Amino acid sequence: MKIEQTKIQLIHNPTAGAEEHEADHLVELLQAAGYKCNYSSSKKKILKKVATDVKYIAVAGGDGTVRKAILAMLDKKLKYKRPVAVLPLGTANNIASSLAIEENLRLNTDAWRKEKFQKLDIGVARTRKDEEYFIESFGFGLFPALMKWMDEKPSTSSEEPEDEVKQAHNALLHLAKHYEPIKASMVYDGKEVSDEFLMIELLNISRLGPKLQLAKADPGDGLLELVVVKANQRPVLIKYFEEMAAGKKPIFPIKSVPVNQIKISSDTKDIHVDDEIKEVKLPTWNVSLLPHMVDVILTK
Repeated sequence: MKIEQTKIQLIHNPTAGAEEHEADHLVELLQAAGYKCNYSSSKKKILKKVATDVKYIAVAGGDGTVRKAILAMLDKKLKYKRPVAVLPLGTANNIASSLAIEENLRLNTDAWRKEKFQKLDIGVARTRKDEEYFIESFGFGLFPALMKWMDEKPSTSSEEPEDEVKQAHNALLHLAKHYEPIKASMVYDGKEVSDEFLMIELLNISRLGPKLQLAKADPGDGLLELVVVKANQRPVLIKYFEEMAAGKKPIFPIKSVPVNQIKISSDTKDIHVDDEIKEVKLPTWNVSLLPHMVDVILTK
């Protein structure tokens, strides 16, 4: 008796990973694991159509590809909502690492049949004119400044992912020493905080940027982890990035605060939504969560 294969939709970033992560190899891997695969490239219009009998949406790529696929599901009013299976092929893979998703692709796909799921909240940041969704983090100050530096620096084709991470750690150390503090005010949990800050981050997952764990975040608990570093805490931040740049694995020294909604006002232009830098039109943002929007398949 022939066992019917489980049908999945594969969204693949063809520029991510090594040669063994090319489309043909991934499709063969999935077929060997017992899955019938519909392929689509993340470089084209994804989720244009998903068959009704597709059980999972598998996303092969980095954090940006995972975000793109999930937000495409949101954009279609969850018409194509399916559990998401992540095949991490990026440089940082913060989403996969925060959820302890297996990096070995064969072990990863074998684990799908256990159907162990994690609810995933989606963050939303709003002004009177703008609305931005995020899966990883939304923030001001140091990290968007790092992103600008990474975008502007010359890239080489021989650059390895780990070399890129090390460069980012060194850049963060430089920024921690020299970044001009931003003035901001925040209202959350019935209190107002106004000060000068080096960074303000709202995390939906534990990791951010170049593989930095800044908080222990549960992406399905209806809460964001607020991480703030005030200007007078610069020496503590410098010490942390010195240890990171030296190849150590220090624990982030500033404790996060769980919040379910927050209002932030700042005149800084250094703002990011996940891995994208945003142009600021209005200085005040209201940030909250859309709870349990997506199921992600866990592998451990």
